[in-house]
Amino acid sequence: MQILHVVHSETEYPFNNGTFYERRGDTVDTIVIRNAGHLPEPRRYSAVIVYGGAMSAYDDQGNPWIATELRFLESCMRAGTPILGICLGSQLLARLLGANVYRSPSPEFGFKRMSLTSAGLSDPVLGPLGRMSPDRGFLAIEWHSDAWDLPRGAELLASSSAWANQAFRYGSSVLALQFHLEFTQAHLDKASREDPANLPADREGENPAAFAVPDGRLVEIACSMEKLLGSFLPGG
Repeated sequence: MQILHVVHSETEYPFNNGTFYERRGDTVDTIVIRNAGHLPEPRRYSAVIVYGGAMSAYDDQGNPWIATELRFLESCMRAGTPILGICLGSQLLARLLGANVYRSPSPEFGFKRMSLTSAGLSDPVLGPLGRMSPDRGFLAIEWHSDAWDLPRGAELLASSSAWANQAFRYGSSVLALQFHLEFTQAHLDKASREDPANLPADREGENPAAFAVPDGRLVEIACSMEKLLGSFLPGG
């Protein structure tokens, strides 16, 4: 299976899903879309995963490549290629679908518990993450200062205690997640120390020092990422 990763800046740390792809024998192409001169044909890929970034989905002036990315996501939707949008990826999908994306009144940072809606519990991808838990939820990492309204025609799948809109499905091929399941401890540690002044202003958020050491909760989150990908990817 051939998968496309869309990222918004170069990073020296991989996500926690690399060994999952290796075990399955998948091929992964990665493009830094702000530097991409030619975007690939969506039908080449079994799935497209769009990751996060420090920029805002509505900041076209500072990021002129956003218009190009929106056109690419629209072409993926027309082709029926499954799209998974994470954090900024989810915000771009919400914008493409006509919803408002804006500075959140409830920014979130750190380990947070997601609660599945009734639609989320029956969702083929997110449902398995919560059905085995007594509270019908799962653990994730939040790192966002922006948020989206639910697009018209989309189903809300998950919420947190601070912010209701955490995941949506649009049709059969679009899944958007405001939260993260893909971060490693090394990534969290380095990224949170690089620019502490611009971390989300979450009064109940994590102290960045918490990411300096291994944490068993990240093992749980990595397992959830593999379970999610196993359900999301065609033939999983």
